[in-house]
Amino acid sequence: MIAGLLEILYSFYNVVFQPILSLGPYVALGFFSACLAALFSGIRYLLLDHEKADKIQDKISKHQEKMKKARENDNTDKASKHTKKVFEHNQKFMLLNMKPMVGTMLFVALIFPWLGATFAPSAQLQQTGNNTLEGNFTYAQTQTPVTVDNTSETAILQVGDQSVEPGQQAKIQGFEWTYKGIKEKTPGFFSNTEGTVAAFNGHFVALPFSIPFIGPALNWLGFYIIIAMPMTLILNKALGIQ
Repeated sequence: MIAGLLEILYSFYNVVFQPILSLGPYVALGFFSACLAALFSGIRYLLLDHEKADKIQDKISKHQEKMKKARENDNTDKASKHTKKVFEHNQKFMLLNMKPMVGTMLFVALIFPWLGATFAPSAQLQQTGNNTLEGNFTYAQTQTPVTVDNTSETAILQVGDQSVEPGQQAKIQGFEWTYKGIKEKTPGFFSNTEGTVAAFNGHFVALPFSIPFIGPALNWLGFYIIIAMPMTLILNKALGIQ
């Protein structure tokens, strides 16, 4: 059921955003990161009670200042009292943020699985020989045939005239992708594929060294974070959001 719903959702996104995706993973993910940063800031601006938030923040600041002075004067009782007040107001602030957080998480649930499937795609493979598997790498509704030679312990990817080992980059449809090897997948919230697949990651920002679970370059999520986080901070400040 989940796999069927994801297939419908992914197909819709692929058609709607095909012109953006065709510009390449780097440009496309940069565009989506900026749009999501603006969307999440807009949700927070519309759903947050700014007057209450400002009042709570003022109270937190006042109690933090009093707590600091009490500690400087070695007045542990007063410091403890103001510390307790800071915690109480922080809890109120967190509760106030629940509404915009729920609104944000709704879009995260609807969009992020597709981003993962798009910029960290998996090519479904079928056995065609004793140690040979074949399938199609798909990006922006364009398919590229791939073959995996599983004769040895290392599953070698063949795409065009390229022979690629896990961890290396393959140039597919004019863009760089990190080939991660083959694995078994089952349908779930973040995947609508099952069986043996060849896994890839978009090659966004090269790193000076390889990081476990990430590799020699930032994957789509790392690239999203370095684009979206500063943009969100700038937009929040421009909108006067605490």
